[in-house]
Amino acid sequence: MPSPFPGMDPYLEKGGIFHELHSQMLGEIQGQLQPQLRPKYLAKLERHLSEGSVWDAPASGLISLARKAPDLTITASLPAPGERESTTVLAIPVASLTEELGEDELQLRWQRRIVIYVQATQRLTVTTIELLSPSNKDAGTVGQARYLEKRGSALHGGLHWVEIDLLRAGQRPPQPIALPHPTSYLAYVAQATPTGWNHLAYPWGLRDPLPILPIPLLGSDRVFLNLGPCFRVAYDRTGADAEADYPGPPPSPPLSPDDSTWADALLRQHGLRS
Repeated sequence: MPSPFPGMDPYLEKGGIFHELHSQMLGEIQGQLQPQLRPKYLAKLERHLSEGSVWDAPASGLISLARKAPDLTITASLPAPGERESTTVLAIPVASLTEELGEDELQLRWQRRIVIYVQATQRLTVTTIELLSPSNKDAGTVGQARYLEKRGSALHGGLHWVEIDLLRAGQRPPQPIALPHPTSYLAYVAQATPTGWNHLAYPWGLRDPLPILPIPLLGSDRVFLNLGPCFRVAYDRTGADAEADYPGPPPSPPLSPDDSTWADALLRQHGLRS
């Protein structure tokens, strides 16, 4: 059976059930993006950004991403001389911030952008996609520290960063962009530019459907990630309905009174609560 909720299901935001959902969703994200990306780009699950490249060469003096495998990376074939970039329409985020690098940082950025070419396969790492896990939101822990180190390495290496938070619990990793209001769920996109970043925030609530996210690539290239179908397939594949305790309250934090009343009516409507 499908989830009774129109978007993210708050009853799945706990322990083993979320970890399995996390893994299945990443596979679906890869499967959805791959046809849009090929043949110019390629999506790979949990590949070290330093694999086959010079990122981890000690003599380079650059930040190594060894042992910091992102959830999903997108690579590009080196473009042929004079090749034109494709265009597409980008959705408007609810909040944005443009951040410019200082002169010293900008010089370092260009050095790092050069060395992410993978000479053996003629592929360039372009975008990383992260689906947050509970350890990423456990403030002050080694898990979150390592996550922030990985994010910082990717950003300062000139890569696009897409961070998707489907967990209400925990403390969201700090971001440079201010949201106009608190939100249950959030996608944060840091789009690398030649001189810094464009930081974009896409929030949504418990009652909202999962969004379609624009994923930046090279130049003006974009693909679109529809999170809804990825979640629905992962929910069905993991048999999440068998583990979700719909008659009881969802995992912490508690829903607001309004959302609790709405959720109760929704679960009764689907025959999951008497």
